[in-house]
Amino acid sequence: MKRILTAYKDLLRIIFAEAPVMGVLVFVCAVIIGLLAPFGIYVNQNVFDLGLEIARGERTFSGYPVFLVLFAVCAILPNVFEGYIWRYAEPRSLVILRTAYKARMLKKLKTMKYEHYENEASTEIIDKAYNRAENSARHLWPNFVYWWLFSLIASIGSLAYIASIRWWLVLTMLLPWAVGTYIAFRQNYNIYTELEKYWNKERRYSTLGWYLRSRDFSKELKAFGNAGYLIDTYKNRLNERNREYEKYFFRNLRKIILGGNFAKLADIANVIILLVLFINGQISVGLFIAISGMIFTGGLQMLDGAMFIFKWAPYHINFFDYYDKFFRLSDEPNGTETKLPESFDIEFKDVWFRYPGTEKDILKGLTFKIHNGEKASIVGENGEGKSTMIKLLLGLFSPDRGEITVGGKNLDEYPLSVRTKIFGPVFQDFPRYSITVKENISIGDIDEAGNDEKINAAANKGKVDQFIEKFEKSYDTLLGRDFEGGVDISGGQWQRVAIARAFMGGKPVLLLDEPTSQLDPMAEADLYNEFAAMVENKTAVFITHRLGSTMITDRILVISGGKIEESGTHDELMQTDGIYSKMFNAQKQWYAPSGRTREDRLNSGYSAAIV
Repeated sequence: MKRILTAYKDLLRIIFAEAPVMGVLVFVCAVIIGLLAPFGIYVNQNVFDLGLEIARGERTFSGYPVFLVLFAVCAILPNVFEGYIWRYAEPRSLVILRTAYKARMLKKLKTMKYEHYENEASTEIIDKAYNRAENSARHLWPNFVYWWLFSLIASIGSLAYIASIRWWLVLTMLLPWAVGTYIAFRQNYNIYTELEKYWNKERRYSTLGWYLRSRDFSKELKAFGNAGYLIDTYKNRLNERNREYEKYFFRNLRKIILGGNFAKLADIANVIILLVLFINGQISVGLFIAISGMIFTGGLQMLDGAMFIFKWAPYHINFFDYYDKFFRLSDEPNGTETKLPESFDIEFKDVWFRYPGTEKDILKGLTFKIHNGEKASIVGENGEGKSTMIKLLLGLFSPDRGEITVGGKNLDEYPLSVRTKIFGPVFQDFPRYSITVKENISIGDIDEAGNDEKINAAANKGKVDQFIEKFEKSYDTLLGRDFEGGVDISGGQWQRVAIARAFMGGKPVLLLDEPTSQLDPMAEADLYNEFAAMVENKTAVFITHRLGSTMITDRILVISGGKIEESGTHDELMQTDGIYSKMFNAQKQWYAPSGRTREDRLNSGYSAAIV
């Protein structure tokens, strides 16, 4: 109950801050509709009784039109007020609450640790808080408040009116309702509670459904003609989930029927009691019709409405609990260093790490140091932890053991605002934003988003200017085909945009995490050679499992088994006949289109074509 009150306190504060008049009118509408219920019994009674008296000639028509007008008012006003509630107050409240909650959550997402995106328990919290809390808020306000307030007033008013006729009639109505409510609460089965247990099953079919609708997947679906198979898989997963729901529903069907029909039997019994009173002349025909009509049209269900908020609010509060859990997810460390370090030495000291929710260590005592201004290649087979190392260096994850330092200080001492000024990363799966060229580059350093000089400089470094000037709108060209007027550029050109983004703001440390893995080995080597020339006077780390770029770097670090197994220059490592030497010899034919290896070209003086 305390959590419900806390949720309503927050909801009402948001609503009354944005739309106070609407908030007041919701309460006014609920009160008026609630009062119309007992007033309607009085009006209906008089319409029938006076009408019969007029028909029998026992009284004149004088005064009767007033009740006819009131009858019309009682019939029309609820529709008018409910139209306001459902067609205006509810949708507007949803917009207000969605804006407020989404704004809060987006602000949280900005500071939340990245590791939560790769943890299933955290992912469930994020999904339910972000996608369902606003819908639960819509139910709590105005739906539940409206139903509860008008039902409470209508119930009290109607019972008071009935008590004025025969006090014991109140007991015949309240007692069966109380027993039925007790049974319902004791044996209440809420299928929606069961649904929440199958969140993972919902993800299995909903994620596949997104693939079927996505432009990113549509080309391959068409090319392979496999859409039918995936649609069948989607349907099978959905049906599997539905069968689980049905199993639980039918298992509890007896409880549902018992709780629902007990009240119906009580309604019939009460109408029979009223009929006996009418036959015995103890109540008028108008009163009999008015109260019977109230009962059969769900009048006594207003008693359920008065309990509605207590019965169903806890289910929706469940999502507010996820909302609370969402804001309790850990944030990026609040480092105390507000300035960039004087040098940019990078050191890993006995770093151990395993991904949340797993039992396998990816890094096992990783130790190495990259000096300020050094160009280093981190090489190794797929799955050895190269990209994991970059995630740790960027602060996306924290080591389980050990320490990472930049400029001699622990990485956690630098807040996110400073780390983003240190590192310029280019990822293997770099994002392709459907925004303009200028915006695509400027988001590499959002503080300089309006600085055209720095944007142009970054574009020049990444050689984006070589192809973007061909477009009519130049840097204002919209990229991607998600929106009308967008231009779809090639994969290589997107890579140039991603590299320019990394150069935005003059970051002192550049990180390339296999961004060219989709290129052929020769094209990749050429791009790395070009990149090496771009990063002079900067610290640069190249991550790759293909070795065409390694000879241009000052040092090569070979990672295997979660730690550094070899370190040295290309020549030094080739002489050891170790991991690097074997990898290079296995790959060297990739770089010999004319029957000559890269070493052949190197020894022949073709230094410019090495990479």
